[in-house]
Amino acid sequence: MELSTNEVEKASVRPRVLLVEDDPVSAYLIQQMFHAQNLPLDHATNGAIALDLHRQNRYRLVLSDWMMPEMNGVDLCRAFRRLGGPYVYFILCTSKGQKSDRVEAYDAGVDDFMTKPLDRNELSIRLRVALRILEAEEVVQRQKAELEEMNEKLNHLAVTDALTGLYNRRRFQEMLDEGFAEHMRVGDQLSLVLMDIDRFKNLNDHFGHQAGDAALQRVADILRENSRRHELPARYGGEEFAIILQRCTRSDAHIAAERFRAAIEVADWPDRPITASFGVATCGHNILTLNELISAADQALYMAKQNGRNRVEVFPEFQPVRSVSDNF
Repeated sequence: MELSTNEVEKASVRPRVLLVEDDPVSAYLIQQMFHAQNLPLDHATNGAIALDLHRQNRYRLVLSDWMMPEMNGVDLCRAFRRLGGPYVYFILCTSKGQKSDRVEAYDAGVDDFMTKPLDRNELSIRLRVALRILEAEEVVQRQKAELEEMNEKLNHLAVTDALTGLYNRRRFQEMLDEGFAEHMRVGDQLSLVLMDIDRFKNLNDHFGHQAGDAALQRVADILRENSRRHELPARYGGEEFAIILQRCTRSDAHIAAERFRAAIEVADWPDRPITASFGVATCGHNILTLNELISAADQALYMAKQNGRNRVEVFPEFQPVRSVSDNF
């Protein structure tokens, strides 16, 4: 009835076992049994030593005596459960046979019982059960980790632009809503930059859409590389990008936009030089709503294009904002 070497080696879970036994004779006999099962075994003479060893080694299988000085086996099991981490299969060895005792032990988190003195064949059977349960638990944890990783990837895809890797329009809108709510709640400055690659259609027409896609990706990389912690770039649509500037004043937003503009202008481009135009708007006296902030940044971007491109225009601080339908 013993576990064969092949069975132990085939198991994906081959736990090192912790034996907690204060009686040296009993400990020696149990160690010999485990040696025959080809399972490694560490020995602790009391609960305190057992917990210290577990913190170092994180055992998955514990075989503990019930009656021990200072900390009995039931209290030790409770202590193991409080530590958390990967599941520990806890077998309690006892001569107790009262139902109330065992109910108390089960409530404490004990998984199984063995009666002293231990029988070699029974130990082999109990170990088979323990290994199967630990292996099943490991499969569940692995599947859970894979599911969490898949959900994380799906969540990333849901908020990420597939071509550029920046936040997409949906996530941009969510972040802008959050930033504006924070601005309204605590008065933090909020600025918005809209930018457009200059003469992008001409690039596509002359060099092809692959060149256009490569340019969009490179611009996205430049925005990402030059963004600071409070600057959130996103792809707004087509060749247009947006950057949310949290806790950023009007003058600081102008400086930030110039930083992005210059980085694009001096970058190496394989087909032809690429530049971009920028429009900046900041919540203030004349910009009181989220729609007004977007509209003001859009109007500033239009002014940048009208005034020669490859430039930054800041929406005037006291100029009324036209509605979106009035733009252009």
